[in-house]
Amino acid sequence: MDQPPPQIIPLWLLLALAAGLWFCLAAWITVVQRLWRRQPVVPYEPRRHVPWQGVDLLLVLLVYVATAAGMVGMAHAILADSGLTKPPVMQDANSSNTAHTVIRLLDEGTPIVLFVCAMAVVVVAPLAEEFLFRVLLQGWLEAKQRRLRPWMPTLRRIVPGSIGPILLTSLLFARMHFRVETPMFDPHYVMLLVAGNAAASVLTVLFAVWLTRVRVGATAADLGWVPEKFFADVRLGLMTFFAVAAPIYLMQMGLASVLPKHVAPDPLTLFLFALFLGTLYARTHRIAASIVLHMSLNATSLAMAIAMSSFPV
Repeated sequence: MDQPPPQIIPLWLLLALAAGLWFCLAAWITVVQRLWRRQPVVPYEPRRHVPWQGVDLLLVLLVYVATAAGMVGMAHAILADSGLTKPPVMQDANSSNTAHTVIRLLDEGTPIVLFVCAMAVVVVAPLAEEFLFRVLLQGWLEAKQRRLRPWMPTLRRIVPGSIGPILLTSLLFARMHFRVETPMFDPHYVMLLVAGNAAASVLTVLFAVWLTRVRVGATAADLGWVPEKFFADVRLGLMTFFAVAAPIYLMQMGLASVLPKHVAPDPLTLFLFALFLGTLYARTHRIAASIVLHMSLNATSLAMAIAMSSFPV
């Protein structure tokens, strides 16, 4: 039997990878030059303690859980109304893997699926996660740490600066992305869940902004938004992306080759990624650079997934 000819990676994809490596090298040259001149890679910009408290974070968490649960219930109701009688999980043992839900959806290939995936992954997830994890959680942890430092000299030596809040936030961020091998769900059900989770995230962010503005009088700067620094933050986010993208993807591929096939390497890789996100926020106390970095990595990952599904090697 004749073997099918091997698929060849398209030239445009090879050129894109080469350009990415070149930008990565240029970014790290800039970093080394700053360190050699004893200049900060990202200048530190202080700000006042954030005004929200732990109870505000708890309320935001409860709202997210309630809205996410409501979206799941709505998905089941929509499927029931459409006459779907089979269970959401496809009973096919061969379909089990650790691939991200969105990556599995790309096999559908329809415009509406691609649109929902792009909006959820490239737009909603970076905006919501950076606001909830970096601005709300890490900002609150920084404020708590600063209040405790005068009374705990040992803490100053063990976790200087904002290392403690960055580590804790990064661990929670990585844990949220933990995945194990699961069977494939019905694509219509999965798309509803992806869209519903994105809607729940947007509603949670809107509630959090309203809560912190109304209850504790948070300013736009407290919430990480400084319009006059926006374009500088966009450049900073892109420069950081060029510096960290290649190491992160190499780490992802290396972990995927050594970890058991039923465990996804994402949490370990995303912990490293979250350290960069948290450091950007801790140095600038603005959200735009972290969002741009997060959007850039998610958009690149989605584009690579689409490209590789079209041109398997």
